[in-house]
Amino acid sequence: MAAVIAELRRNPIRAPWLFGAGVGIVAVALILGYGLVVLGIAILVPVAVAISERPQRGVLVLAALLPFDGMLHVLGPAWTAPWKQVFILAMFVATFFCPPEARAQVRRRFPGWVLAFCVLLALGLVSAFFKDRNTALVGLRLSYFSAFITLTVWRCPFTRRDRDHLVSVFLALSIITSVIGMWQQVVGHAYLHSLGYGYTENIRFTSGFTMRSFSTFNLPFPFGFYLMLAILIGFPMALAEPRRLRSKIFFISLPLVATALLYTFVRGAMLGTAVGLLYLAFHRYKFLVYGIPIVIVAALFIPSGSNLTGAVFSSTSLQDRTVSWNDRFDRFAQNPLGTGIGTTGAAAEKAAKLNSLDPNATYVPDNSWLKVLFELGVFGLWMMVAMLASMFIFTRFVERRSSGIDRDFVNGAAAQLLAVFTASLVATYLELTPMDQLFWLMAGVVATIAPVLADSAPDVGEAARARSAN
Repeated sequence: MAAVIAELRRNPIRAPWLFGAGVGIVAVALILGYGLVVLGIAILVPVAVAISERPQRGVLVLAALLPFDGMLHVLGPAWTAPWKQVFILAMFVATFFCPPEARAQVRRRFPGWVLAFCVLLALGLVSAFFKDRNTALVGLRLSYFSAFITLTVWRCPFTRRDRDHLVSVFLALSIITSVIGMWQQVVGHAYLHSLGYGYTENIRFTSGFTMRSFSTFNLPFPFGFYLMLAILIGFPMALAEPRRLRSKIFFISLPLVATALLYTFVRGAMLGTAVGLLYLAFHRYKFLVYGIPIVIVAALFIPSGSNLTGAVFSSTSLQDRTVSWNDRFDRFAQNPLGTGIGTTGAAAEKAAKLNSLDPNATYVPDNSWLKVLFELGVFGLWMMVAMLASMFIFTRFVERRSSGIDRDFVNGAAAQLLAVFTASLVATYLELTPMDQLFWLMAGVVATIAPVLADSAPDVGEAARARSAN
């Protein structure tokens, strides 16, 4: 495709009749009522050309569109449901046809966590042979498909400018989704239901019958975790460039984003944000420690008898989860090697619908670690722990080999990983859209910031060359 585009640029078609034919086709389409189709083609063709030249642009577009997937899933046509998979696969294919300058210019070693991921993938593939087709395919897709994003970024690494654009996307969308989330609190659940959102499916309540904001997402959980990610990535970048307009906007909007996060009532996201900020405070940004007393004092001003306090600090949800986990450990005792990929969580619900079974009869563990334990057994859980721990160690390694604004970006990525570890204790984090896709996106970006070359050991000169290339 890249060769065709280059040839068209060298030899553009100037025939007047071709232009006239194009105008005629557009006119007929508008008369017949296909105006939206024409508009869609007018947008998609230039975007496809731009992505074919630099797949990095496609990854940025994907990051910008993912927060709106929940709204599209509920209010959009059914045929748009697999758009994420089509987009991700198209970007990966584009890495084989894009111009050479868009691809990595040197051979690099894979990060250490890749081995653990490959073993985890092998376990999933083996277990899929013992499940029905729908369960196997859905389980494999939800568990591993988004890793194609990492492969795309590995083949076509982000430049420093691309990473800067990615941070801007996180910041802009955190503000937009926060405004929509607070708007939902104003209009109430009845109005949202009239728009097409369903109770229990999208609209959910916490103790005190307080509605949980879900913004443009399909549930409150991905909304809360997205704001968690935006805060942890944006904070070190804003502190690194405090005089930049983007940083000023971040600091000004932080109360709005924090309030929107509070009204999701996703305690896993709140706890993950706290853990990530503590890491940033004690690891590099020492002055953030002084913000802890401010948060404590602010919490004291929340009325003790309010629904907000009861919802945020209620222990009922955790108790219910604990009881559910204890009741299911018999399943683990009977199947120490796991029940197979796709047999729990969102994958099991989707597979049950495809198999015309009751999705309510499936088990959702609300814990990523236990999900892997139940599906792939002890060895699968060990590989999951090894993979995530290796990711964190590798991120710290990249941090030591980076400098300037890159180091601040990697610090935010490390804080995000710790937040994911924490959030996975109370949620199946990697089954949520867009958190699954953004997790693998960040893994790919970090892996290409200061890569280790395949033909030599890392040294200071090599690190300088890698940084200058980015």
